[in-house]
Order: sequence, then C-alpha cells, then structure tokens
Amino acid sequence: MTFLFETLERAALWVAGAALLVMGGIVTVSVVGRVAFNAPVPDDLIMVGLLMVAVILLPLAFIERTDGHIAVTVIADLLPVRVQALLRATGALLFAAFFGTMGFMVALKVPDEFTEALYYDGQLEVPTWPMKAVFAFGVALLVIRLAVRFVGACRSIVTGEPIKAPEKSDPDAASGHRG
Repeated sequence: MTFLFETLERAALWVAGAALLVMGGIVTVSVVGRVAFNAPVPDDLIMVGLLMVAVILLPLAFIERTDGHIAVTVIADLLPVRVQALLRATGALLFAAFFGTMGFMVALKVPDEFTEALYYDGQLEVPTWPMKAVFAFGVALLVIRLAVRFVGACRSIVTGEPIKAPEKSDPDAASGHRG
C-alpha cells in the first residue's frame, strides 16, 4: 500500500513538472506568435492559470513526505521528543482540516460543472471541471500524506521515540532511484 501511494505521489510530481513545461511552451509560443505574427495563442492566460493549479497542488504530498517545505525549527528542535511530536501532530491535523475542507468543497462542484458543460469565456471555451478535479486529487493526496504524518506523530507521542527522518536524507530514495 505504501509503495502504491508513493508511486502516486511521484506520478503527481511528474505530471506537475510536465504541466510546468507545457506552461512554458504556451507562453513561449504565445509571445513569439504575438511578436512575429500578431497572433498570440488563444486563451493563453486562462490555460497558464489553470495549469498553475497542477504545478502547485500535485507535488504537495511528495513535498510533505520528504519534508521539502520550509520549516524554521530552531526552538522546536530543543523541545522534548514528545512535545515535538505533539506539534507535528497538531500541525498535520490543522493543515489536513484546512486543505481537506477546501478540496472537499471544490470536489463537490466537479460533477455539476461536468454535466452542465461549464467553460471559461474565451475562444477555446476551456471547460472548468478538469482543473477542479486536479485540485481535488492533489488535495486528497496531501490529506492522506498528512494523515500518515499524524499517525506517525501520535505514535511518537506515545512511545517517546523520535519521528522517523524523512527520506530526503537518502538522495536515491527521494529521486526514486533504487540502485
């Protein structure tokens, strides 16, 4: 089960990277088209804005797993292990509640927007539901990862053992290379 979830996290990371490349391509082609032919890519700003959802949200679970986010722990590192674990558990719970609520509310809109064929105003009539589905999926991955983090922190509160170090200490594991 862990392998499957980590594979999903890595796949989401790769999709986010591909979305970033596509965004760069759209902007480049649009700028060249605007300057050289006076014809930019239609709805380029809408598409780039929508792809930004994938670029920002899809990697969040992977970043949480590898502790890749910015954290200032100067004071927290001096606290006892159980207190550190309590802080991590509280943070994971609050973060999951906040993002989970947002993701849930967005996910509720997806079926209606799909059946009503809603789209953004523009020449291409880009549908509204795909990136909302991506948003909900990215948030779901993050909430599951935060639940795993919460359980690990609760285990540390009970046992007093330090929380297992994230896999970023092993560069091969973070990159997916199993040499």
